[in-house]
Amino acid sequence: MAIALGVTAGIVVAAYAAGVAAFSMLYYPGTTIAGVDVSLKTSQDAADSLSRETSGYRLTVQGDGFSWEYAPTADTPVYDAQAVSDRVLSQNNPLLWPVRLAESLGGNSSETAPTGSTEDLSSEVDRSLFSSDFDEQGFLDAIGGAIDAFNEGRSGVFDAAGAYDAETASFSADRARENEKLNRDNVSKLALLALSRLDGEVSLEEIGNDAYEPLEGGYTDDQLQAACDAANELLGVHVTFKLGDSDAGTIDGSTVAQWIVFDENLTPTLDQAALTNWAQGLAQSFNTVGTERTYTRPDGKQVTIGGGTFGWQVDTDAVVQAVQDAVANRQTGEIAVPTSSQGDKFTGAGQPDWGAFVDVDITEQYARYYDASGNLVWETGVVTGKPDGDNDTPTGVYKVNNKARNITLISQNKDPETGEPEYESPVDYWIAFKGSSWGFHDASWQPTWVYSDPSAYRSRGSHGCINTPYDKVAQLYDLLQVGTCVIVHY
Repeated sequence: MAIALGVTAGIVVAAYAAGVAAFSMLYYPGTTIAGVDVSLKTSQDAADSLSRETSGYRLTVQGDGFSWEYAPTADTPVYDAQAVSDRVLSQNNPLLWPVRLAESLGGNSSETAPTGSTEDLSSEVDRSLFSSDFDEQGFLDAIGGAIDAFNEGRSGVFDAAGAYDAETASFSADRARENEKLNRDNVSKLALLALSRLDGEVSLEEIGNDAYEPLEGGYTDDQLQAACDAANELLGVHVTFKLGDSDAGTIDGSTVAQWIVFDENLTPTLDQAALTNWAQGLAQSFNTVGTERTYTRPDGKQVTIGGGTFGWQVDTDAVVQAVQDAVANRQTGEIAVPTSSQGDKFTGAGQPDWGAFVDVDITEQYARYYDASGNLVWETGVVTGKPDGDNDTPTGVYKVNNKARNITLISQNKDPETGEPEYESPVDYWIAFKGSSWGFHDASWQPTWVYSDPSAYRSRGSHGCINTPYDKVAQLYDLLQVGTCVIVHY
C-alpha cells in the first residue's frame, strides 16, 4: 500500500514538474495577444505569429462624435513582437499551472489588455513594449491635431446659441455640454495607454468627464439646467402675422431663442435691441409698394417691374410693438398687420401680390386683362405715350384709383403764348391708375388703324395716358374696380 502511494505521489510530482516546465515555455490555452491566438505556443512562435497577424494593427479612439485612427507603418512599428511575447509568457505563473489551466479551459482566456474598464489617467504608461523605432511624440502630435480640429467647432462657453436644441425647440444642459472642448492632454494620455496595451479601440467613455474641458465658469449640471429651464419659460409665444388672408410671418420659440442672452448669474433675458431690429426687418419685408417684382404672364412672357403704388405698406412702429407685446405676453394665435395700402395676397418679397390685373405692354402696344385665376378676359391694341421724354407712359405696378364717365381731360401745362391749357379732351370713359392724371380712356381723335400698328405710338402717341378703342374701354370700365392692379411695362 505504501509502495503504491509512493508511486502515485511520484507520478503526481513528475506530472506537476512537467507542467511547470511546459508552462514556463508555453502559453496557456485560450491566451491571446492583441487579438492573436497564441495558445500552447512558445514565445518565439508567438512573436512570429504576432508579427504576421498584427501587421495591419489599428488603434481607433472614438466617442461623442470624435473619431481618430492610428495606423503604424512598417518602418516605425509600435512594439517589439518578441518583447511582447516574452512579457505575456512571464505572467504565466507556471507554479500555479493546474489552476490556470483549469481557468483557461473553462473559458477564462488571458489577454494583454482587458477592455471596457474605466481608465485611470494617473497610471504610468508602460513603454516597455514599445520598439525603439516608435515615434511617441509624433503619435501625440497626430492625435493632438485631431483633437484641436474637433474643438474648432466648439465654443467652450455656455451661451444661448450653444444651449438651444433646434430638434426639441428648447434649451438643455445636455445641449450646452456639447460645446465643451476635448481635453487634449487627457484624451492623448488615454490613447497612449491604449496603444501601450495594443488595444484595437478605446472609447472616451472610459475616462468620463475627464475627456472634456469644463465650460468657462465651471458651472454644474444643476446650474446649467436651472438656467435652461428659466430660458424655456420665455419661449411660449407662437404668433402668425396676417396680411389680409395671407400668412406673412411667424414668431415662435425658435425665433425668440435667438434673442435670449444669459448674464453672469445665468439669468436669461431678452436682447431688446436684437428683438427690435428683427421686428423692423420683418416689417420691411412686408412692404411691397414700389419694390421690384417678377411674374410670368399667362402667355409665357416673364416680366420684372418696379415702382408704382400697388401692394402692401405696413406701419413699421405698430409691427415692432406687436412683436414686443407678443413675446412679453407669450401670445399665441394671429395678429392682423396694420397697413396703409394692401395687395390682393402676400407671397413674399419679389413675388406677385395681385390677383386680377391689367397688363399693359408698351413694347407690344397691347393690353390684357386677366382674372385672379390667370384667365384672359379682355385684350386690345392700345396707343401709349409718345416716347419723347416728356410724354412717356409711366411704368410700374399701380392700382385703379378712380373711374369716371363723360369728363374732360385738361392739360396741366399751359401754352406759353395764350396761357391756356395745351389741350382739353372730352372722353366718355376714364380709368385713372396713377394719381388722377394717367389712365385708360377712349380717344375719338385716333384713327382705327393705330390700334393694330405697334409703332404708331412713336408718331401718334398720347401725352402719357393709354388710348384705348371705344368699345374696348367701355368693356374695361365695367370689368375693373377701384383697387384693381394695373401693370405697365416694356
